[in-house]
Amino acid sequence: MTERKALFIANQKSGRAQPNELEGAVRILEESGMVLIKEESEDPAHINELIRQRRNEVAAVVLAGGDGTMSSAAGTLSECGLALGILPTGTANDLARTLAIPESPEAAAAIIAEGRLHAIDLGKVNDRFFINAAHIGLGVRVNRNLTPDLKSRWGRFSYAKSLIDSFRSMRSYRADIVCDGESFSVHSIHITVANGRFYGGGMALSEEAAVDDHKLGLFSLEPQSFWSFLSHSVVMLGGKLQGREGVFLRSGERIRIHTSKILDIWADGEFISQTPACFELRPNGLQVYVPEHYFKQEKTGHAEN
Repeated sequence: MTERKALFIANQKSGRAQPNELEGAVRILEESGMVLIKEESEDPAHINELIRQRRNEVAAVVLAGGDGTMSSAAGTLSECGLALGILPTGTANDLARTLAIPESPEAAAAIIAEGRLHAIDLGKVNDRFFINAAHIGLGVRVNRNLTPDLKSRWGRFSYAKSLIDSFRSMRSYRADIVCDGESFSVHSIHITVANGRFYGGGMALSEEAAVDDHKLGLFSLEPQSFWSFLSHSVVMLGGKLQGREGVFLRSGERIRIHTSKILDIWADGEFISQTPACFELRPNGLQVYVPEHYFKQEKTGHAEN
């Protein structure tokens, strides 16, 4: 195995990038001296199978895809001890935004070519890994309503459009929560457990949240009027939910959630499990190629891409 050998997998289902952009990204990687084993797949199980098959031949895996692609492969990459190179070609690309990786595949490839690695945390719910955030309630309905047509027409703002459309038909539930041993009971329409800073096309629980702070952030939204909900949604774009009425926020390393009825859990745009749920962290669970200015972003708390 050589340190400059990588498995390159393009998820053709994540179709934002044009073929010439991916060709340009591949050219940049190869001109940097990286030897690529090229594959294509849109099936998460197959992507993970490819990674396991090549684990002893490569030091890294370059994935061209969206947040769901990155998240579905995260556990296998961590298990195999392989670094992740991100070529963001999805709709939201929240992990790339969190790590200050530009959306241009060619610019993202240049970052991988520089070879600067940084360890990020992984979230885990009921033995399934995720990177950005997991949702219960309203967030699940939002993801279900994110049709290919909606994504195509609204792009990154399709999440906000689906969020508003889904709110009106959402029903509440009771959730019993234990966060690092402390118990709470909430009446909720939506719960998010976040590992990274951004999710849902740029929303954030707090300005301080980071994908490498060794904490999970918890956000629960009480039943409320549409206009209150809309004001919270706008504030979430700035990560300033702390102290707002109808909002429950906590952070910790281990979170248990039991709901009054069994509810689906979606993470990074994909169905992942159901309640009851146990959320845990794998600190420094994955090495990712990042730009130099990511470290400046950590100090200022603001993304630069």
